[in-house]
Amino acid sequence: MTVLWIALFWLVLYGAKHWFKKAKPLLPLAQGRKPIVEVEVAHLHLRVKTHVLNGYHDGLCKDLSSEKCRLLKRTLLQLYNLGAAMAVIGMATVLVLLWWTTADLFTKTQSSGTSNTPAKRDLERDPSSISTPDNGAFTVTPIIPGMTVPLSHLPIILLALCICQIVHEGGHAMAAALRRIPILFSGVSITIVFPSAFVVFPTARLEGLPSIDYLRILGAGCFHNFLCWCLLYLVTWAKIGTFFSKLMFEDISSLGKVVVDVDVNSPLRDHIPPGSIITRLDDTMLNVVGDEPKGDPWDAFLLAPVAPVVSQGWCLENSMLENVSTSLGCPSMSGHFCFIRMEGQSDQYGFDPIPILTGSPARCDASGGCIPSSSCMALQRGQQLVRITLLDLSHDGEEEVVLWSGPREEIWEQVQVSTLKSRIPFVSSQLLFYGLDFLEYLKLINLSLYLVNMLPVPALDGFNFLAVLLDLTFHQTHHPSVIDVEALSDHVRHGSPLQRIIKATLSIGTVVSIALCVLLGTIKHVLH
Repeated sequence: MTVLWIALFWLVLYGAKHWFKKAKPLLPLAQGRKPIVEVEVAHLHLRVKTHVLNGYHDGLCKDLSSEKCRLLKRTLLQLYNLGAAMAVIGMATVLVLLWWTTADLFTKTQSSGTSNTPAKRDLERDPSSISTPDNGAFTVTPIIPGMTVPLSHLPIILLALCICQIVHEGGHAMAAALRRIPILFSGVSITIVFPSAFVVFPTARLEGLPSIDYLRILGAGCFHNFLCWCLLYLVTWAKIGTFFSKLMFEDISSLGKVVVDVDVNSPLRDHIPPGSIITRLDDTMLNVVGDEPKGDPWDAFLLAPVAPVVSQGWCLENSMLENVSTSLGCPSMSGHFCFIRMEGQSDQYGFDPIPILTGSPARCDASGGCIPSSSCMALQRGQQLVRITLLDLSHDGEEEVVLWSGPREEIWEQVQVSTLKSRIPFVSSQLLFYGLDFLEYLKLINLSLYLVNMLPVPALDGFNFLAVLLDLTFHQTHHPSVIDVEALSDHVRHGSPLQRIIKATLSIGTVVSIALCVLLGTIKHVLH
């Protein structure tokens, strides 16, 4: 479905492009007049550039150059000096992480070739389900919707990526304004579905900048992402969001678990709507009273290797048992499950469990509890059948039982639950989860842009940053001639032979390491 929506989006864009291409203006534009917004569509790449923000940036350049802003300008220059230093640290860090990941993937791929144990991916966000490697090794997991994260997170991932790109380009623009470098135009682009932003500066104004000034401009984007990550981390650490969540959501842990979402392809979606409260799984209570349970009863029941022992059965009339032939190979009919006497007899009876488990027979245990004309029967252990008890608060707290036939782990994978229920009727609990996920993606993407953009490869800031850093290190005057700070083209002076060797070694080594990571990661995924 996602692929179809993407295909429809691009079909509409190309259709609009074809229609506007045929439409001819009645009057020609004045000589030299440029449109405020220009749109380019080619090869699944949409590029929108505008001159709207030029005036605001020119005003910022003028204000920062005024006498009243001298202290502010000096402070910002020192701040972006720190940004250039942080960019150097980011480049060193990402190179070490890349080489570490390459070596780690190579080692794991070799060990995976001798192991045939399958591994199942968890697509639902649940912090308690995240496990660390047994050897404590550091691992880097990419954000891949539909593989490492749920596909439903794609819209908030793209929104977070768009915001982080704007923060990044704002850093370049701010650092350029300190040296009164105007922008030619700015804009956004979409490649397939991935958004990005850009600002473009005039070549002539950049050519006269000292190396340290150009280093500030190149490193300012990643520095802004780093500052944004620090701010978001502080917000999370201070638990500011917890205060606001309490105003909109109530804790229903004393009742059980509220259903946040059910997988769209799950058969449970038609029987367990979002907003329902699950109170029991079989006879396991999901409510949390005080500090009694040390773990989550939802996870403990569904992820346990062996189903919990059921201590109670159902009182069934002896006449029902007489009409069912006993056998050692029950159930004898499709849809029937095997019941045994709790008194310990070996007889097995095949029954349709629906009228028994969803009805209202009296409960009993091995010691009794049934009238003389009834027997205490229980489901034989090892059968894949789970009773899910729902609480309907809109009907005076009535309970409804939904039977699930299948592995217990599939309930955990397909049903997302929480202990927070919305106080507002039209706001679902899922909104809170999306908000928390969005905050996490903002942190991850800001940190990723800070690091990944400093890789010394073409099309990233790190490529030109390395060249200017080498010029500064070898005390050479640098004259940059690139227009787009996102390094769409590169005409940096070659420098000394040693500079060329260092730059080529790091750049080629980085490209090879990235290629190896992709290849080894694919092999590892196939082997698992």
